[in-house]
Amino acid sequence: MYCMNLSELKLNYSLGDNSKILELDDKTKETLLLGLLNEMSNDKNSSLFREGVTLGILGVKQSVHKLGYDSDEYPIEVKPKNLSSDSTKKFDGSGNFSDFTWKRHKKYKDDKVKMVVSGFLDGKLLFLVSFQYNSVDFVNEIERQLTKHLPNGDELNRYVRSVKFSYLHFKNSDSFRLEYISPMISEYEHKFTKPFFKSLIEYGN
Repeated sequence: MYCMNLSELKLNYSLGDNSKILELDDKTKETLLLGLLNEMSNDKNSSLFREGVTLGILGVKQSVHKLGYDSDEYPIEVKPKNLSSDSTKKFDGSGNFSDFTWKRHKKYKDDKVKMVVSGFLDGKLLFLVSFQYNSVDFVNEIERQLTKHLPNGDELNRYVRSVKFSYLHFKNSDSFRLEYISPMISEYEHKFTKPFFKSLIEYGN
């Protein structure tokens, strides 16, 4: 019986040598597969896996392009957050846009972008909510931050490095929807801010 760890699996696959992989017993294959999925779902350098899971719940195909919206089917922006069990951080429905400008903000409004915020704990999906980018409180918060950092409009080579938002900025939106909630959600109440958790539970009921 041939044994292999995750690093060896990646190396053999990348070198085009699948012969040793095919020799593995089912238990080893299962262990390697679960290890690979765990690594991908908790990757701190890329949210691609979590974006794919989020879009899959919505029945939307993920975009194959690096730039642009997260799906080629219609304008949608996915903001997945992954927390670890030992982290003191809590889910509050927050997200952010990097290197933002007034021009990009106008495009999002004109395109009527759908916003999706999802939460993962150790790579496992706990919740998924959606709302329209054009929600009044949300737009007001985005424009407040743009005005603060770009008061005279867009300037060459200047961006707002991080425009942040939270549940507070879309909770009153008529378009706010709970798309998914884990059946085990009550076990992780301590990982949520009280207002956000209460809202998810009330909406779920």
